Amino acid sequence: MKFFVIVSLVMFGVDAYSLTSRSTIKNCSVEKLQNFLATPTNWPKIVASSFGVEQADDSAPKKKQINSVDRPLRKGERVKEIFGLPPLVPLTVTWTCQKNEVTQTNGNLEFFSPDGLEGVAKNCRMNFNIASDGNDSILNLTVEVDPVSPLANLARPILQLDNDFALNALLPMGIKKSLKNSY
Repeated sequence: MKFFVIVSLVMFGVDAYSLTSRSTIKNCSVEKLQNFLATPTNWPKIVASSFGVEQADDSAPKKKQINSVDRPLRKGERVKEIFGLPPLVPLTVTWTCQKNEVTQTNGNLEFFSPDGLEGVAKNCRMNFNIASDGNDSILNLTVEVDPVSPLANLARPILQLDNDFALNALLPMGIKKSLKNSY
């Protein structure tokens, strides 16, 4: 009986949730880390489930240029992230940069997707808070999801693992490679 109660909670509970991951990035300034994270073409390098990014089809007035995905996004700019199992199951989320603020000691980068993943989740948010710790940077990532189907709840532990792996394994390697290539 306990099994069925637990399965029912996982399958049918659709309450919003947030996940938090933390990492220390060695020998990397707040500004360099923030610029790396704000550049969408870096996302597939550091997130196992991310397969690519492309410019979002922006409905802004024609005189406003669509942003490039190979530089840090500024507030208001959008990007489409492709993940899942393309080409079999190509999932996409269109993110809008809501905040990109950085000083020598702190950074805050926030992306929001009101539509989220169609039929699965809405009001998705990624918030990166960065703090200086001498020559290192401490990164806290909070991901918020508002499920609209049980699939979002089933994906929760996978999303947590993906975020932890990204911050603690792939991001340090990606930053190290990026810094090496910039010299």
